[in-house]
Amino acid sequence: MEATRRKALILLVGLAVLAGAPRARADRTKLLEVDLQTGKKKTIDGKGPSSRADLDLDAALDGATGGASFSTKTLEKIETALRNHLRATRPRAMPRLLLFLYPGRISRSGLKELREVLVDVDLVVDPCGRSVCQESVGKHIELLGRSIHQAVLRTSRYTVRFKTVTIRTSQQMRGAEYDVYRFTAEEVVRSGSSGGGVALVTRLSRAKEGYTRAVTKEVARKVKLRRVPLSGPPVVERSGGAVSVSMKIASDRNRYRTQVLGALIGAAEALAGNPLTPPESRYVVVASVRFRQLEQRTYSCLGQPMSLLLKGRLSQSDVWNSYVVEKKKGDRQLSFSDEEARGGVSGGGEEQEDRTTEILAEHFNKLAPCLQAEAGKSRRFRGVTLTFAVSGRGQAEDLGFKERGVSAGLRGCLSAALKQIRFQRHGGAPRKVVYPMYIKR
Repeated sequence: MEATRRKALILLVGLAVLAGAPRARADRTKLLEVDLQTGKKKTIDGKGPSSRADLDLDAALDGATGGASFSTKTLEKIETALRNHLRATRPRAMPRLLLFLYPGRISRSGLKELREVLVDVDLVVDPCGRSVCQESVGKHIELLGRSIHQAVLRTSRYTVRFKTVTIRTSQQMRGAEYDVYRFTAEEVVRSGSSGGGVALVTRLSRAKEGYTRAVTKEVARKVKLRRVPLSGPPVVERSGGAVSVSMKIASDRNRYRTQVLGALIGAAEALAGNPLTPPESRYVVVASVRFRQLEQRTYSCLGQPMSLLLKGRLSQSDVWNSYVVEKKKGDRQLSFSDEEARGGVSGGGEEQEDRTTEILAEHFNKLAPCLQAEAGKSRRFRGVTLTFAVSGRGQAEDLGFKERGVSAGLRGCLSAALKQIRFQRHGGAPRKVVYPMYIKR
């Protein structure tokens, strides 16, 4: 039983060098944060013992109790080695901030129980000039390979196993858009010699160039396996950290919902199976459906709920009812520069189509951190179903939940997030909204 518990506690750590980069997700714990410009550090170990004698005593006590005692001192050796290599080579693009992250909530005492520590390395180069960026990525791969030195590091009390290395680059100072280069730690360690990093980047760049072609073929195959008749090849477009998939299908009035979902699921499976797929995705299905006459109906869905469906955290009915958005013929796509989104009233006095679900999907990033924080407090937490009303002024009010026992912290967080979202103004009574939100474990 104890061995099973310890195995379940395997740690996944992220080592990130960031400069104005995306902040750590709310569901991750900072183990060590280093400002490479000022040298300031924040560590989960706290101040800890300062003298060599205290350190030796701490190690002796850990050994006497027979327990593992992971320390960020092990990771600081990687930081020191990287600093030395940067100082010696002075690459034209320099990293600024170094983070070691645990993907979940964990305490210092809980961390010390781990016997095997899995480490992911994440490096952000910002800014990275276009003319020298690929060369800089290759150089940083070599420096990280030399700093890590070996993919598996064994101590007398625990093992550190490096898993992946990710380098993110932006071509503007503290830019928001990043190109992503991801490798296994073994590849990076082997590329520690001069020229090895550039060769690795070249291979990845060639693979990225073939990504659209490969994914298009795989989407068509997955959708065909689900017996959904495509009217033409899928259209896959990739830009920065996002990818979109558009499909056209032919269906009938009895099967179009099932086949639209089949197309969405097939596309999501294809993207999930490719390691080069960026974190953000969007799916669009245009269905030609014969009712009394032939109609075209357009449906869209973001990647996050489709990912939860593949993980078994959402059912197909959940996705269809809450996350798949239909754009009917003649409607405009929602834009937050539109009058109704700003709280204005559109001309003509006609009732606008309710876009609440689409607006919630567009602002899911405001709601998700609330669930992630709650999941860090309770392993039993799986999500909630929000109930609220949208007033005529386009404001959320009367927030409630279908589940019992929702914590005050989660309630307050979601309430504050909803207040930041602008819904459509409308006439008549407040619109009732039921919106399930689940998380994957």
